Amino acid sequence: MTDTSPTSRHGALDLDELLNVARTAARAGGRTAAFWRHRAHRLFREDDTALHVLIDEARHEADRSIRAVLNRQRPNDGVLGREGSTAGYTDVRWIVDPIGGGVDYLYERPDWAVGVAAAAPGGTLLVGVVSEPAVGVLTEARLGGGTVANEDPVPLLGKRDLARALVEMAPDGRTASAGRTVNALVARVGGLRRGGSTAAALARVAAGRADALWAPDLKPWDCAAGVLLVQEAGGAVGDLVGTSPRTWPGSGDVLAAAPGVWGPLRELLAEVHPPPTSVRHGLAATDR
Repeated sequence: MTDTSPTSRHGALDLDELLNVARTAARAGGRTAAFWRHRAHRLFREDDTALHVLIDEARHEADRSIRAVLNRQRPNDGVLGREGSTAGYTDVRWIVDPIGGGVDYLYERPDWAVGVAAAAPGGTLLVGVVSEPAVGVLTEARLGGGTVANEDPVPLLGKRDLARALVEMAPDGRTASAGRTVNALVARVGGLRRGGSTAAALARVAAGRADALWAPDLKPWDCAAGVLLVQEAGGAVGDLVGTSPRTWPGSGDVLAAAPGVWGPLRELLAEVHPPPTSVRHGLAATDR
């Protein structure tokens, strides 16, 4: 049998080891974020002017908890994240989002998440973990190993019809674009939801808790962990140009969906969104 395991300059990569590190780091970040979240609720009632300071502090502390695990177990790897990036000396780079869905986090709504992924040179995703502490769900995947939610393997996504599909939309600061998207989709899909965390939405698609996600203008840390979850569950991920196997779209526009939904949904979205000019994917295109 041919060995298809990813390799580095120092031999074959142990994906099970990387997944264990990602899982430990995501849980550590989730615990820290949950602790700060209770403080956010009290502060919201007492002094709402300090909320932005608190979310920055909460992200910083959750990020420290994640990086403490990475530094202890994989000290020579690089890290790319919302809170800053560091160079490494290996062929593994971690992609970290300590708190995705900041508004939901502050309002004590459940739609926030912690994402930790590892990628090889060029952006090939090796492992990904998304922790949703408020709902007690941890979804994980390793390249070629399928997707697992709370230790139970996720069945491969089945074909769905667009007219019955539940489609999630990530927050979009471009109000006109978001309005056009809603108008284009509302009469053509089974239901629309606007979520807070892109990583959590991707975990829901992977586990069949939603059928598709459209999220434009993302950074790698917003989506990397969740992208692998969908791909390993048998779904498709790409942008309005096409799919991006084993990595995330370099344009930053992410369309993820179950089989049977991705193609028709892409065509529908292309009517209201100009296609991205870049078709490069992974770290080379989005490490900025």
